[in-house]
Amino acid sequence: MRILLLNQTFYPDRSATSQNLTDLAVYLSSRGYEVTAVTGRRDYEDRAKIYRAREKYKGVTIHRVGSTGFGKRSFAHRFIDGVTFEIALLWKLLTLPKQDVVISLTSPPLIGLVGHFFSMLWNARSVQWLMDINPDIAIAVGYLKRNSLVSRILTSLLRFTLRRADDVVVLDRWMKSRAEQHGAKPENIHVIPPWPAHNFTLWGEGLPPKENSFRTESGLDGKFVLLYSGNHSIVHPLDTILHAALFMRDDPGVVFAFIGGGLRVEEVSAFKERHELGNIVQLPHQPRERLHETLTFADIHWVVMGNKVTGLVHTSKVYGVLATGRPYIFVGPRDSHVSDLLSSYPYGFQVEHSDVDGVLETIRKARSLNEEQQKKIAAGNLGFIKENYSKDKSLASFEKAILQQGSESLEPELHKTKVG
Repeated sequence: MRILLLNQTFYPDRSATSQNLTDLAVYLSSRGYEVTAVTGRRDYEDRAKIYRAREKYKGVTIHRVGSTGFGKRSFAHRFIDGVTFEIALLWKLLTLPKQDVVISLTSPPLIGLVGHFFSMLWNARSVQWLMDINPDIAIAVGYLKRNSLVSRILTSLLRFTLRRADDVVVLDRWMKSRAEQHGAKPENIHVIPPWPAHNFTLWGEGLPPKENSFRTESGLDGKFVLLYSGNHSIVHPLDTILHAALFMRDDPGVVFAFIGGGLRVEEVSAFKERHELGNIVQLPHQPRERLHETLTFADIHWVVMGNKVTGLVHTSKVYGVLATGRPYIFVGPRDSHVSDLLSSYPYGFQVEHSDVDGVLETIRKARSLNEEQQKKIAAGNLGFIKENYSKDKSLASFEKAILQQGSESLEPELHKTKVG
């Protein structure tokens, strides 16, 4: 069986969708499927970095097409990059042999329409894997007006692809509801959450090791580190965290660390410079091979989600955070997939956006955890990830639901089950 994967990013790009799609591709190739990925040549964050036009990776054939490289400085720049990529993508697909299954992600937004067109041309199975839902996100953050001509056109195209898709994969129950509102047939929707990008099981069920080379390299030995790691996206407001850092500027033992790229990196830099904050440390994206070190060097993690984007985005970093065994603070809405996790498995903290006092109190609680409490959190979160969100289990569920036509979804009924 020939399987075609379409997304703007793929190996060796470090974006979250690239890592999940690469994991799926390698898994399917190992299962005997003939897997081809068509993706972009430019790195998602560093648009000046260009990858090879074609290569083979662990049995997966990769075709990379060109595009403009304006980057994420504005919505217009991202739009132009997306359109030029999709034009190049169309030409490349015309040269490929007939495929049996076409799996389209959501970057850039119209790639699902392209994938569906070719699935009809080849009489192939059309699968829409929703990592987010646009143009709804662009409307939610103010990039587009809800009733504008562009919004109406893009929404109509999204609804067309979801109504016609043979399968729609979503990441949580909130996204499932959004997909249904756009016309996806409930019986065609599969809830399969993403999985941690790394397997953190080297220390069994106890505490992660205190020794960490990345912490030492960063000059943070002896500090209590609160870490935000990942994409600094427009849909993840960091204002509450930054104001907490401002209030704690005189505490020499605490550091607010930020790792990654995205639109809000400059926002963090500007806030740090404006207030002359020495307790904010910014570090660049790190290789996936170092995730074990970069995520476990924190004492506590931040997970952030905007109030207006429930069901439109899925903060997949929470699974990697749980897999570190560290506690975390979720800054976001009560109605979300992270809240579902917390309501059923309460080894984390939640505060609302703008509640700086609540954040400061939560940090105080986290710092006061004794070793026995820390071990309980580590063992609980690691065990929870292994049982419910392991990579092997997620990939097997994806294969069963899409390629072997099973009907079960993977997501546990977290919002219905309380842990005593």
